[in-house]
Amino acid sequence: MSEFKAVRKYAAQHDLFNRLHSISADEQFVRDVSQNWFNRRFEVVPNQRCGNWYCDPSTSSNAYAYFKSTDGHMTQWDFNLRRSNLSLAKYAEDHGGLILVDSTRRGKRMPDGLSKTVPIWCCVINLALELRRDLSVDDDWDTELYLPPKAVSPSEKAQIEERLDVWAETLEKSSLPLPQLTKPLRPFFIHPSTSTPPIIPDDPPYTPIICLSASRWANNLESDDMPSVTRLNESGVTVRFDYVAGAGDDDELWARGLTPAVFHANKAHLLRAERDDLVSIVDELIMASSLAKLSTSSTPSGFSSQYLEGVPGPSSRIAVNLGQPISPSGWSYDGQAYRTLRIVEYEKYPKDLPRLLKVPGNVSEDMILVVANSKTEGKAYEQSIREIVTFIQDNTTPVLLVAGHQDDVDKLREYAISKVNGGDTAPKRLNDPPQPSVEGRKLILPILLALICSTANLEDTDIASADVTDRTGLDKSDIAAKLHSLVSQWPDGNPPRSALKRVNEFLMSDGRKNG
Repeated sequence: MSEFKAVRKYAAQHDLFNRLHSISADEQFVRDVSQNWFNRRFEVVPNQRCGNWYCDPSTSSNAYAYFKSTDGHMTQWDFNLRRSNLSLAKYAEDHGGLILVDSTRRGKRMPDGLSKTVPIWCCVINLALELRRDLSVDDDWDTELYLPPKAVSPSEKAQIEERLDVWAETLEKSSLPLPQLTKPLRPFFIHPSTSTPPIIPDDPPYTPIICLSASRWANNLESDDMPSVTRLNESGVTVRFDYVAGAGDDDELWARGLTPAVFHANKAHLLRAERDDLVSIVDELIMASSLAKLSTSSTPSGFSSQYLEGVPGPSSRIAVNLGQPISPSGWSYDGQAYRTLRIVEYEKYPKDLPRLLKVPGNVSEDMILVVANSKTEGKAYEQSIREIVTFIQDNTTPVLLVAGHQDDVDKLREYAISKVNGGDTAPKRLNDPPQPSVEGRKLILPILLALICSTANLEDTDIASADVTDRTGLDKSDIAAKLHSLVSQWPDGNPPRSALKRVNEFLMSDGRKNG
């Protein structure tokens, strides 16, 4: 391949115009399967994150699914308790099955997440339920591992099967709530070169999980028929483009901040845009979306009670506002007096300043916890944990954890400097907390994990019994069990590995035992 052709090919693969038109073409395939093959019988569920590009929110489910391809990679097969997707299993049964949508880049018919991670998930849940119910091999409960034969070799299948019983036993013995299924899960597989739909009876003895890969397949020798034209209207006006397989993948590299939701809401406008105008149109849409979010941000008094969740239970004196959990149980202190603790990630915060800050002039004694970047400032991150754990152990006032803004920290620092210099300026009003978000959940969950592992009897308002007593029995399996219970409530809040590492180091250190 000449250098010119190589550059042209690279540009085409990374071009915003080509990607959006490719996504639109693949989304149409998803619609055709749902409507024409199954007559809208099954809910369409996107696999996070890439699958969201191929599923219009107006016609698909908001059920959460996150199956990582890495859990299906050769020799890395795994049933990951932090990505158990157990609520999805019950959702699938309640709706008679579902279509799970994802895509893959050039070279594969299906992503490993659909061809292996999901089949492993189905089989392990079936096996765990068999163990829980003490079913015999004669009972009509299917525990077979179903894999697409053209994507997975017999040798690889055999290696996966050797691990299934261990994964099932681990799941069955874990603290995670196994879904009460009346039928086993069974995967099916569809991609653009599939000629006929799988035959699924009206009342099958299983719950079908239809794994749908949206993108066309291509390699250096052969490929599917590639779409190259977008039809804009009924009059036949078309736009040509170069197809990109798996165009929705790695959107942080090409989307310029465009999200699937904004894309679907403005799809007709975006697809009509000239190539040279597209970038500026996308930037305008992103700006408008950001301003709209600011104008609808919630106020402290406007927290929706359905989102105030006591952890580890409704009578705990710690609660969070992270968005609706999978299985909400509420908070018994909702409507009573409590402190609001805003958690803010703030890089390069002065080392000599406390990280737990009181909000001056605040009747409810609200506070801010300044958290360092767990990856680049590990010791400072641990210091934040230490300060908030000590505070919770020494106080019985109920505390609500929410995300905050960096600007809130700046306002408190400006006020403190003014006071030191003899100023009498009143503290500036803090911003309203942002709406619950994925970023907020990832920030708050590891802090919450440290709190519930460090403080006994959170339901008790007596300091003597609420403080730390004997912590020598805490081990990594205890920490993992509590983490799994949190992530099962907010699956997209799975904390970054660096944060969990710091939390584990703090919890297992001698300093923890002394508060």
